Amino acid sequence: MRALQCAVCETDDDFAQASLFLLDHMRDVHPSFSVLDTVTLVYHYIAEGFIVLVRDGGEAVGLGAYYHGTREEAFADKEIALIDLALAARSRRGTRVFADGFGFMLRAISERHPEVREVRLAAQSDNRYLNRLYAKFARPYGVRDGALGEETLYAGPIEHILSMLVKWNRV
Repeated sequence: MRALQCAVCETDDDFAQASLFLLDHMRDVHPSFSVLDTVTLVYHYIAEGFIVLVRDGGEAVGLGAYYHGTREEAFADKEIALIDLALAARSRRGTRVFADGFGFMLRAISERHPEVREVRLAAQSDNRYLNRLYAKFARPYGVRDGALGEETLYAGPIEHILSMLVKWNRV
């Protein structure tokens, strides 16, 4: 098996490939997710955040997105990075896509934004799988009303989450 390639999107081609991947997998984000929801989400990530694309041989197989700061604080709280989305193609779940993409995203946050001390993660409250997964890295600290229902929020020091991921997956 060849190594996965992870990169923060920077070019129009990167953003186009990320957008198409998200459109192809929009129902995996939430069953009621529409094309308009997806396009709006991609716009917000491009305009206000960062998209990490995971590729295998040039094919998009996963995607993550984060914000440097939080929307509630108009992104002024630069000590926080909010990982808003982590998505792998269904055929790639249970493989290295999540571990490699998540590890890359954390390292990219650490390198691009050295002032970040805390990473926050958001998961749909009814997504038992994602909530169990995030609880392995961070502590739950609250809930919020998201566009598609209640979301559970997790938080932890970036160094702790990176060390947990290294121990857990040898990323």
